[in-house]
Amino acid sequence: MEQLKEIKKRFLREVEKNNICISENPKGTDIFWPKSFANLYYQDAFCKIYAQNKSPVILQINESNEIIHNLWIGFFKNPVIKNEFLSNNQSLIKFKASYTDFTFDIVIIKNYKRIADIYYFIDFLKSKLKKNGIIIIENINFDIKFVTKLFLRHACKIFDFRFNRFLIDNSIIEIKRNSPFKNTLFKINYMPRYIFHLLVELVYYSLYILNLLIQQQK
Repeated sequence: MEQLKEIKKRFLREVEKNNICISENPKGTDIFWPKSFANLYYQDAFCKIYAQNKSPVILQINESNEIIHNLWIGFFKNPVIKNEFLSNNQSLIKFKASYTDFTFDIVIIKNYKRIADIYYFIDFLKSKLKKNGIIIIENINFDIKFVTKLFLRHACKIFDFRFNRFLIDNSIIEIKRNSPFKNTLFKINYMPRYIFHLLVELVYYSLYILNLLIQQQK
Protein backbone atom coordinates (compact mmCIF):
# COMPACT_ATOMS: atom_id res chain seq x y z
CA MET A 1 0.00 0.00 0.00
CA GLU A 2 2.86 2.35 0.78
CA GLN A 3 4.21 1.74 -2.72
CA LEU A 4 0.90 2.78 -4.26
CA LYS A 5 0.98 6.01 -2.23
CA GLU A 6 4.39 6.82 -3.68
CA ILE A 7 3.12 6.16 -7.19
CA LYS A 8 0.20 8.54 -6.59
CA LYS A 9 2.66 11.21 -5.45
CA ARG A 10 4.57 10.62 -8.69
CA PHE A 11 1.37 11.12 -10.68
CA LEU A 12 0.59 14.41 -8.92
CA ARG A 13 4.16 15.62 -9.48
CA GLU A 14 3.76 14.98 -13.22
CA VAL A 15 0.44 16.83 -13.23
CA GLU A 16 2.14 19.84 -11.61
CA LYS A 17 5.25 19.56 -13.78
CA ASN A 18 3.28 19.52 -17.04
CA ASN A 19 0.94 22.30 -15.90
CA ILE A 20 -2.00 20.44 -17.38
CA CYS A 21 -4.86 22.38 -15.78
CA ILE A 22 -6.67 24.61 -18.26
CA SER A 23 -7.41 27.11 -15.46
CA GLU A 24 -3.68 27.92 -15.28
CA ASN A 25 -2.58 27.05 -18.81
CA PRO A 26 -4.67 28.06 -21.86
CA LYS A 27 -3.18 25.09 -23.73
CA GLY A 28 -3.99 22.73 -20.87
CA THR A 29 -6.65 20.06 -20.58
CA ASP A 30 -9.93 19.88 -18.70
CA ILE A 31 -9.41 16.44 -17.08
CA PHE A 32 -8.11 18.06 -13.85
CA TRP A 33 -10.44 21.05 -13.88
CA PRO A 34 -13.31 21.70 -14.44
CA LYS A 35 -13.85 17.93 -14.86
CA SER A 36 -13.00 15.39 -12.17
CA PHE A 37 -11.27 12.75 -14.31
CA ALA A 38 -7.70 13.24 -13.06
CA ASN A 39 -8.56 13.35 -9.34
CA LEU A 40 -11.32 10.76 -9.16
CA TYR A 41 -10.35 8.32 -11.89
CA TYR A 42 -6.98 8.56 -13.64
CA GLN A 43 -4.92 8.93 -10.49
CA ASP A 44 -6.15 5.63 -9.02
CA ALA A 45 -6.59 3.67 -12.26
CA PHE A 46 -3.22 4.57 -13.79
CA CYS A 47 -1.31 4.18 -10.53
CA LYS A 48 -2.61 0.61 -10.30
CA ILE A 49 -1.55 -0.01 -13.90
CA TYR A 50 1.87 1.49 -13.18
CA ALA A 51 2.31 -0.86 -10.21
CA GLN A 52 1.81 -3.82 -12.58
CA ASN A 53 3.37 -2.46 -15.76
CA LYS A 54 5.57 0.63 -15.86
CA SER A 55 5.78 0.68 -19.68
CA PRO A 56 2.25 0.16 -21.04
CA VAL A 57 1.08 0.33 -24.64
CA ILE A 58 -1.44 3.17 -24.89
CA LEU A 59 -3.85 3.94 -27.74
CA GLN A 60 -5.40 7.41 -27.74
CA ILE A 61 -8.43 7.99 -29.97
CA ASN A 62 -9.30 11.58 -30.98
CA GLU A 63 -6.86 13.16 -28.50
CA SER A 64 -5.55 16.45 -29.87
CA ASN A 65 -3.96 17.88 -26.72
CA GLU A 66 -0.20 17.27 -26.59
CA ILE A 67 -0.09 17.98 -22.85
CA ILE A 68 -1.94 14.72 -22.18
CA HIS A 69 0.66 12.90 -24.27
CA ASN A 70 3.44 14.53 -22.22
CA LEU A 71 1.72 13.58 -18.96
CA TRP A 72 1.66 9.87 -19.86
CA ILE A 73 5.25 10.03 -21.15
CA GLY A 74 6.40 11.59 -17.87
CA PHE A 75 4.40 9.35 -15.55
CA PHE A 76 5.08 5.97 -17.17
CA LYS A 77 8.55 4.71 -18.10
CA ASN A 78 9.03 4.51 -21.87
CA PRO A 79 5.38 3.87 -22.74
CA VAL A 80 4.40 3.12 -26.33
CA ILE A 81 1.75 5.67 -27.30
CA LYS A 82 -0.31 5.53 -30.49
CA ASN A 83 -2.64 8.33 -31.58
CA GLU A 84 -5.51 7.91 -34.02
CA PHE A 85 -8.21 10.30 -35.20
CA LEU A 86 -11.39 8.56 -36.27
CA SER A 87 -14.63 9.92 -37.64
CA ASN A 88 -17.70 8.72 -39.46
CA ASN A 89 -15.83 9.03 -42.74
CA GLN A 90 -12.89 6.85 -41.79
CA SER A 91 -12.88 3.16 -42.60
CA LEU A 92 -12.65 0.87 -39.59
CA ILE A 93 -11.30 -1.81 -41.91
CA LYS A 94 -8.21 0.34 -42.50
CA PHE A 95 -7.85 0.91 -38.76
CA LYS A 96 -8.11 -2.81 -38.03
CA ALA A 97 -5.49 -3.59 -40.66
CA SER A 98 -3.08 -1.10 -39.06
CA TYR A 99 -3.32 -2.77 -35.65
CA THR A 100 -3.50 -6.45 -36.50
CA ASP A 101 -0.34 -7.23 -34.52
CA PHE A 102 -0.90 -4.77 -31.66
CA THR A 103 -2.30 -5.35 -28.21
CA PHE A 104 -2.96 -2.57 -25.73
CA ASP A 105 -2.85 -1.98 -22.00
CA ILE A 106 -4.84 1.26 -22.17
CA VAL A 107 -7.24 2.65 -24.77
CA ILE A 108 -8.67 6.15 -24.23
CA ILE A 109 -11.54 7.27 -26.47
CA LYS A 110 -12.73 10.85 -26.85
CA ASN A 111 -15.54 12.12 -29.08
CA TYR A 112 -16.99 8.62 -29.37
CA LYS A 113 -20.09 9.94 -31.15
CA ARG A 114 -17.96 10.76 -34.19
CA ILE A 115 -16.87 7.17 -34.69
CA ALA A 116 -18.75 5.08 -37.23
CA ASP A 117 -20.17 1.85 -35.79
CA ILE A 118 -18.89 2.52 -32.29
CA TYR A 119 -20.14 -0.83 -30.95
CA TYR A 120 -18.19 -2.81 -33.53
CA PHE A 121 -15.16 -0.60 -32.88
CA ILE A 122 -15.29 -1.28 -29.13
CA ASP A 123 -15.66 -5.02 -29.76
CA PHE A 124 -12.49 -4.93 -31.85
CA LEU A 125 -10.57 -2.89 -29.27
CA LYS A 126 -11.67 -5.23 -26.50
CA SER A 127 -10.27 -8.19 -28.45
CA LYS A 128 -6.91 -6.36 -28.59
CA LEU A 129 -6.63 -5.72 -24.85
CA LYS A 130 -3.85 -7.32 -22.88
CA LYS A 131 -4.54 -9.00 -19.55
CA ASN A 132 -5.78 -6.35 -17.10
CA GLY A 133 -6.07 -3.88 -20.00
CA ILE A 134 -8.80 -1.23 -20.01
CA ILE A 135 -10.83 0.82 -22.47
CA ILE A 136 -11.78 4.28 -21.21
CA ILE A 137 -14.54 6.29 -22.86
CA GLU A 138 -14.73 9.91 -21.74
CA ASN A 139 -17.52 12.49 -21.71
CA ILE A 140 -20.65 10.34 -21.56
CA ASN A 141 -23.91 12.29 -21.36
CA PHE A 142 -27.51 12.17 -22.63
CA ASP A 143 -26.86 8.81 -24.26
CA ILE A 144 -28.82 6.22 -22.28
CA LYS A 145 -29.14 3.86 -25.24
CA PHE A 146 -25.36 3.77 -25.72
CA VAL A 147 -24.61 3.30 -22.02
CA THR A 148 -27.26 0.60 -21.60
CA LYS A 149 -26.02 -1.36 -24.59
CA LEU A 150 -22.41 -1.21 -23.36
CA PHE A 151 -23.44 -2.21 -19.86
CA LEU A 152 -25.41 -5.24 -21.03
CA ARG A 153 -22.78 -6.26 -23.56
CA HIS A 154 -19.56 -5.62 -21.65
CA ALA A 155 -20.51 -5.18 -17.98
CA CYS A 156 -18.82 -1.79 -18.08
CA LYS A 157 -18.06 0.21 -14.96
CA ILE A 158 -19.60 3.69 -14.99
CA PHE A 159 -17.95 6.60 -13.18
CA ASP A 160 -20.46 9.45 -13.01
CA PHE A 161 -18.91 12.52 -11.38
CA ARG A 162 -21.65 15.02 -12.27
CA PHE A 163 -22.66 15.50 -8.65
CA ASN A 164 -19.01 16.11 -7.77
CA ARG A 165 -18.77 18.98 -10.23
CA PHE A 166 -21.87 20.25 -11.94
CA LEU A 167 -20.86 19.52 -15.56
CA ILE A 168 -22.95 17.76 -18.17
CA ASP A 169 -20.12 15.57 -19.53
CA ASN A 170 -18.27 14.68 -16.32
CA SER A 171 -18.58 10.89 -16.74
CA ILE A 172 -16.35 7.97 -17.78
CA ILE A 173 -17.01 4.38 -18.84
CA GLU A 174 -14.39 1.68 -18.19
CA ILE A 175 -14.41 -1.64 -20.06
CA LYS A 176 -12.22 -4.67 -19.36
CA ARG A 177 -11.75 -7.96 -21.17
CA ASN A 178 -13.46 -10.57 -18.99
CA SER A 179 -14.85 -14.06 -19.38
CA PRO A 180 -18.65 -14.41 -19.87
CA PHE A 181 -18.92 -15.67 -16.29
CA LYS A 182 -17.08 -12.65 -14.89
CA ASN A 183 -19.18 -10.35 -17.07
CA THR A 184 -22.30 -11.75 -15.41
CA LEU A 185 -20.85 -11.17 -11.95
CA PHE A 186 -19.73 -7.65 -12.82
CA LYS A 187 -23.16 -6.76 -14.20
CA ILE A 188 -24.59 -7.54 -10.78
CA ASN A 189 -21.77 -5.74 -8.99
CA TYR A 190 -21.89 -2.64 -11.20
CA MET A 191 -25.69 -2.42 -11.43
CA PRO A 192 -25.90 0.28 -8.70
CA ARG A 193 -23.49 2.44 -10.74
CA TYR A 194 -25.66 1.97 -13.82
CA ILE A 195 -28.84 2.90 -11.93
CA PHE A 196 -27.11 5.93 -10.39
CA HIS A 197 -26.06 7.07 -13.86
CA LEU A 198 -29.65 6.78 -15.12
CA LEU A 199 -30.90 8.83 -12.17
CA VAL A 200 -28.31 11.54 -12.78
CA GLU A 201 -29.27 11.57 -16.47
CA LEU A 202 -32.89 12.10 -15.43
CA VAL A 203 -31.94 14.99 -13.15
CA TYR A 204 -29.84 16.70 -15.81
CA TYR A 205 -32.42 16.17 -18.52
CA SER A 206 -35.14 17.60 -16.27
CA LEU A 207 -32.99 20.67 -15.60
CA TYR A 208 -32.35 21.00 -19.33
CA ILE A 209 -36.10 20.96 -20.09
CA LEU A 210 -36.77 23.39 -17.26
CA ASN A 211 -34.16 25.77 -18.63
CA LEU A 212 -35.76 25.61 -22.09
CA LEU A 213 -39.16 26.45 -20.61
CA ILE A 214 -37.69 29.39 -18.71
CA GLN A 215 -36.01 30.68 -21.86
CA GLN A 216 -39.31 30.50 -23.74
CA GLN A 217 -41.00 32.61 -21.08
CA LYS A 218 -38.52 35.47 -21.50
